[in-house]
Amino acid sequence: MRIIPEIPLKVPTKFQEGFQNTFPYWGFFSQEQLEANGGKLLMLDLDIGGAGRYCSLDCPDCFRKDNVVDDSGGKDLSDRELTKVIDEACDLGLQSIKICGVGEPTENSRFLHFVQCMTERDIGVAVFTKGQVLGDDEKARTFNKRDGIGSAEELCKAFYDLKVSFMLGFHSFDTEIQDRKVQHKGYTLIRNRALENLVQAGFTVSNPPRLAFCNAPVVRETYADAFDIYVYARKRNIYPITAVEMTSGKQLGFETGFWAYIRSLFGFGSYVRRVDITKRQKVKLWTKIYSWNIEHGLQTLKQIREEGISCLPGGHPCNQLRAGLYVTAKGNVIGCPGFTNIQGNVRQQSLREIWERSSSRVIAAERFNTGCPPKEGKTIPADLYTIVLQNLEEKYS
Repeated sequence: MRIIPEIPLKVPTKFQEGFQNTFPYWGFFSQEQLEANGGKLLMLDLDIGGAGRYCSLDCPDCFRKDNVVDDSGGKDLSDRELTKVIDEACDLGLQSIKICGVGEPTENSRFLHFVQCMTERDIGVAVFTKGQVLGDDEKARTFNKRDGIGSAEELCKAFYDLKVSFMLGFHSFDTEIQDRKVQHKGYTLIRNRALENLVQAGFTVSNPPRLAFCNAPVVRETYADAFDIYVYARKRNIYPITAVEMTSGKQLGFETGFWAYIRSLFGFGSYVRRVDITKRQKVKLWTKIYSWNIEHGLQTLKQIREEGISCLPGGHPCNQLRAGLYVTAKGNVIGCPGFTNIQGNVRQQSLREIWERSSSRVIAAERFNTGCPPKEGKTIPADLYTIVLQNLEEKYS
């Protein structure tokens, strides 16, 4: 059954001048921010380990589960060790934290308190969530007893008063497909209620909005809905994050991930289901999204030329490698969630030492748009950006 959540339109025709095509606390930086804060560590991807590893869902394409960066490093960082990492990051210029694993953040009884503490320190937090707590009253009460939360709606309102933005997983309007994407029957209706609760709390009021859809990865099963989800979000002042398969976690898996796709190309194991969309489909999706942006006043062709094509079609170019690191649950440090090469461990070196010799900073160089180095030449074809820009030039110049 295909269900379109009834969320009021905020941009029925064209975007007004001054609309900010970005998402708070994610790790998107303007050229001015990068130049004014050269050499500073402005953001951290961060895992809250221990009990924070719990997730009631079993997404077959989770990029953080079964990840090699969790194979070494001993026990998960304690609360005291985590605080020490954040303190060190603050000395290096920290402004925001992004949490996208290793479990479901909202199914952690300490999480609301964590966001409150970060707000008190003037640190913004971006949270990737599947919404199973933000749309379920019983779970909202269970995980937030000590804070007196009585419903999912109350929980969303409590979060609204803090420096936090939410990336809500959103792969399909089709309930059967979406439920299958998380291996949980009935999930889609809970996710839709989470969306309604977040909108009602006010997360789509600001410019830029503090609510995003995270449609990642777009695979064969969900490709048909990808453009419609993008437009649906934009028209309701929800920031759409659209991405193809990662090269980490289950998405790197032998049976269903990127390498399964490679095996199928070379004829090894023909029984393997090909999950990644084709290059032609990727070019078409990127081109349609950017065309929609131009035709609705969100971007100009000149701006797209200057910024370059984003690895997240239609969105702000990714540049967190220039100003960020990912500290995983066991203290292993990598460049971003797409990488699996460990640059150090915060138990063995200071965060400053790891940051100053970070290999991902070398990859990023001084570019404003760093693309997505872990994916390029793999799940993002090497010439994708060039082809998409050529398509736009032919269509609009």
